[in-house]
Amino acid sequence: MKPIQVWRNHIAIRELDLVISRDPAERLSETMESLRRLGFDAQPHTVEVHDGVEVA
Repeated sequence: MKPIQVWRNHIAIRELDLVISRDPAERLSETMESLRRLGFDAQPHTVEVHDGVEVA
């Protein structure tokens, strides 16, 4: 299991036991950029994307 889990309506950061709400209509690229701005290592090898996440 990767440290950052992106679900349709939330993001889970395992190491901090943190859950951040997420707009289901937000694109994955926007979510990744938001995580980077917050200082998280949002790279493909650290993020697991689950079904239902808007990619395009």
